[in-house]
Amino acid sequence: MNWQGTAKKSCLFLLLMLLGIIFICLVSTSLVQAAQIACTPATIRVALGLNLTSVDFFVSEGNYELVDCLTQRVISSDLFTGTWVVAPAGSANIQIYNNGQPLEGLGSSLLLLRQKNDQEQNVFCFGKKNYRGNLLLENIQGKIHAINYLDVEQYLYGVVGAEMGPGAPEEAYKAQAVVSRTYAFYSKEHPQLNYDLGISTQWQVYGGYDTEILSSPLVKKAVDETRGQVICYDRELIQAFFHSNSGGYTEACENVWLESLPYLQPIVTPEDVVAMQVAQNLSWTAETYLWEKSFSRQELMNQLEKWNRAHPNNAVNVGEIYDLSVKRWAVDPQTKEFLAKETASGRVTQLSFTGSKGAKSFYRDMIRSVLGLRSTLFEVICNSTVKIWNAFGSLDFYSYTKDLKAVNADGYITALNGNNEEYYVLGADGLQTIPKVFSEVTFKGKGYGHGLGMSQWGAWGMALRGAKYDEIIEHFYNQDKNDGRLRIQAY
Repeated sequence: MNWQGTAKKSCLFLLLMLLGIIFICLVSTSLVQAAQIACTPATIRVALGLNLTSVDFFVSEGNYELVDCLTQRVISSDLFTGTWVVAPAGSANIQIYNNGQPLEGLGSSLLLLRQKNDQEQNVFCFGKKNYRGNLLLENIQGKIHAINYLDVEQYLYGVVGAEMGPGAPEEAYKAQAVVSRTYAFYSKEHPQLNYDLGISTQWQVYGGYDTEILSSPLVKKAVDETRGQVICYDRELIQAFFHSNSGGYTEACENVWLESLPYLQPIVTPEDVVAMQVAQNLSWTAETYLWEKSFSRQELMNQLEKWNRAHPNNAVNVGEIYDLSVKRWAVDPQTKEFLAKETASGRVTQLSFTGSKGAKSFYRDMIRSVLGLRSTLFEVICNSTVKIWNAFGSLDFYSYTKDLKAVNADGYITALNGNNEEYYVLGADGLQTIPKVFSEVTFKGKGYGHGLGMSQWGAWGMALRGAKYDEIIEHFYNQDKNDGRLRIQAY
């Protein structure tokens, strides 16, 4: 056997393999670079739509071109020719249609509607709404993802008015602009997959160019006059959470989402009540401060069945429900265990359903989701609830009284009105008929949202009494204003 010849062939084979790997890596690198989209540090990526079967768009204003992101080839620079439709072609590629006619030659899963000059005003229409900036369309496993790329300041034009609402004072708009900018940049530094933010209340509401046009001129002025300003704690961007109305008292982060953050602590905000005053012209605003939600017994069961279908791994399977109870225990910031004291705001941290087959509890902010409640700052009122003085001189509350006994005038212990479903109670309000098991339950609450960070109605109310936007921000995000750790600064 020719060992020397075999060794040479082996070396040559290995060399060819190595060159092949290098070539593939170079090609792959070039493809990745070609697929990248030019972004500035102030560019934000907003998911306008995910998992879509098709997308239609057209240019409303300005000059755009369609670009194959893989090859950087301009597919069309004349976009004022009707409606364009993009659909998946298999699990990776894209098919383009213009006025119903397919266009050939697209070589990738990435298509970009790109501004020819981003110093001009350019607007495109997607999903019957107008947006500034660029639009990236990507095929991900046979579905189209539509991502809006635009400057964060232009993004804020479509956020601040949508979030703060019409008629707010200028300083409230400025506070919202700084908070929303901070939220956006924090999300950019901690991105989700191929985008930074969505458009709903799960992130912050983004209405695009349409909202910008419909909003007060004060909105754009507020964004421009706070341009680039963000909130930092120890030189790091904060998680600038905000909500509609705290009901008069915000909450500590660990009592809502478990994580403890020093700039998200309980703050008394009596200015939240301004929502009741503005309600004279906008009736819905009052419901952000005071609200009620009632369920009949059957409606409650229906709501829980709906929850069970959507959340089979966290279902409520307690049989026939007899009782609902709440606890307002605060969470220890270090151990994350419940403490033997109530939350500062009085928010509920545990809601329990007790039934014929056991009990099921939900904790902290998930409580809102189970029953569709506006906040966790509420009381539970069952039409079966009675208050009874105990041997220690304090009141006990009972909503399920089927097993309670009474002592009659002769000293005998007896069931409450025998086997009847109701019994009689003589109290300060006279003789009442009380069901042994509730037939109706009412949640009577205050506030709207998770209760962390800035209350938008609180900011509105503070601005009305003369507070500046930096005072509003310091109020909601900084307990100790003298330690210098929280600052408003340029990003």
